[in-house]
Amino acid sequence: MKKLLCAMIALLLLCTGCEYKDIDRRIFVVAIGIDQGEREGNFKVSLKLALPQGDVSKIDEKMQILTEESTSISEALRRMKSRVEKELDYVHCKSLVLGEGLAAKDIRHVLDWAIRRRDIQLILNFAIGRPGALEVLEIKPPSERIPSNSLIVAMSGQGTESPFITSVYAFELVNRVYEQGVDPVLPVIEAKGKDQFLIDKVAVLDKSKVSLVLTADETRLFNLLTRQDLRTNLPARVQEGKVQYYTETSSSSYQIIMRQGEPVIRYNIKIKGIIEENSTLTEVNHRMLKEVSSSGGEELRASVEALLIKVQQSGLDPFGWGLHYCARHWNNESELEEWERMVPRIRFEVMPKVEVKYSGMIE
Repeated sequence: MKKLLCAMIALLLLCTGCEYKDIDRRIFVVAIGIDQGEREGNFKVSLKLALPQGDVSKIDEKMQILTEESTSISEALRRMKSRVEKELDYVHCKSLVLGEGLAAKDIRHVLDWAIRRRDIQLILNFAIGRPGALEVLEIKPPSERIPSNSLIVAMSGQGTESPFITSVYAFELVNRVYEQGVDPVLPVIEAKGKDQFLIDKVAVLDKSKVSLVLTADETRLFNLLTRQDLRTNLPARVQEGKVQYYTETSSSSYQIIMRQGEPVIRYNIKIKGIIEENSTLTEVNHRMLKEVSSSGGEELRASVEALLIKVQQSGLDPFGWGLHYCARHWNNESELEEWERMVPRIRFEVMPKVEVKYSGMIE
């Protein structure tokens, strides 16, 4: 027993301590931006740094942006380490913004680097910066207390619940890039000066680069079809006037069916809402609620069908129709090829069920 104890003590003496550095010797990277370099094939990497102050009551935390261009992302980061006196720490990095020019060419190099880094989490939010990633990182809204916190809160859904924002995490993006039958999407962040940004569009990629950018209204419908209980407003026309109804609950599902040898995708959309805005200036009664429900359903049907046809004609599949089809067929060697041949012949049936329950007023 004594020999075993001595051997264990001897082994412990050979173990080295952890390479830990105190917080006052660290600088936290909260966001990364990657653009095309000025030279062909180069990357321009930008880091947004939060400088710890040690006092949580401080209203205005300090921040710093480092930018370096190199032939590789890793080399750019190593060079930036020689420009600061403290260790760069990526544990709080929650956003990676790709420049619009880079996203138009190929994102797979950047994605491969991001998922290989052990100190970058797979819950990192990916997005496209317009006109560039550096311009987005330089934005500092007046309401922001912590560097890049406004971007993190908006993209993660912890703050605003916008129907136009689509959150995409690193693990979701890599799954869609390498999975057959579904194409990746990324939100687009537009820089509006130095203190405002706008996130109301989504870009669809053909596995490697941006091929289609949806408008704000199309992005809202995309989120309605892919997200449960989307909080938004939708239009309806009644009595030569316009009504906006608010969606309290919403759900969407689809089926792929074969009808006389031809593929049909049938969407079932269920919405319960309340009237939020009424331009007709007439009393809202039970009959009018029925009219709003019927008219809202018809307008929703037309808008969703237009979006689905646009996506079909682009040859892209952000909804995962192909993955859905392959999961329900058993010939792994030919099912994807069969689906690709069927895509141009697909017909869409949108079956909305809109129920506007009450007027939103207390009588």
